[in-house]
Amino acid sequence: METLTFTRKDMAQLLSSLNGTMSDSPLTTIQTVWRAKHLKELEQGNSMSAFIATSLPPVLERMIKSSDAVPSFSLLDIVSLGAQIEYTNFSISSIQNWVKRDFKDIIGHPEDGKKYSLQQVALFFIIEDLRSTLDYEAIRNFFRMVFPENTQRFISPLNFYAAYAGLFEDLDERYKSYSGARADLVYKWDQMIHELARDYVTGLTEKTDQEKETIQTALHVALISVHTSCFQALSRRYVNGMVFLHDLR
Repeated sequence: METLTFTRKDMAQLLSSLNGTMSDSPLTTIQTVWRAKHLKELEQGNSMSAFIATSLPPVLERMIKSSDAVPSFSLLDIVSLGAQIEYTNFSISSIQNWVKRDFKDIIGHPEDGKKYSLQQVALFFIIEDLRSTLDYEAIRNFFRMVFPENTQRFISPLNFYAAYAGLFEDLDERYKSYSGARADLVYKWDQMIHELARDYVTGLTEKTDQEKETIQTALHVALISVHTSCFQALSRRYVNGMVFLHDLR
């Protein structure tokens, strides 16, 4: 069975559609992701067999059938949904520790019985991305600055997740067109991230300069963290390949 995977931008669009901030419905968003991966089967008239061969977790099946505008999610739902995102490594034990101890004050209590809101789901996804490069205390400090308590947030967790998810996709195109003399790859990559984050906050005309600077730096950190997750996932894949293929004839 094939697992339907989402880029972070795909997932951000799905959460936004559930939140009612996009014109596309959750079903349309899922269809778009699936269609992009099965163009050949669609052209050949084999769409049904391709769909049957796709494994969808129950949380996605409920989104396809449900008309709820803003659903809530159990911890198992969040793990299941997060596991669909490329380069992630969600586990129920990890996020149970997050809500009980490590990030209890940041995530807060479930807002609907034992279920969490879309904004809280975004917090889980951001934590997963950041922990590839930051220790837990650093992540807590990060959240205190970006999502301060007892004050009106200048950017919501879902909007922040959507912002760096989109910028992450833009990096590939920016890298292809990046001009200039030969330079250190890390420096060039860092410059591209800086430029993308700077360009994004320039459009936030309602924010103060200090708020823009905080958001820009936070986006910079998040984008580096996502890239680190990608490289770590690639490294694990090579290691698994070495183990699997060792002595294989």
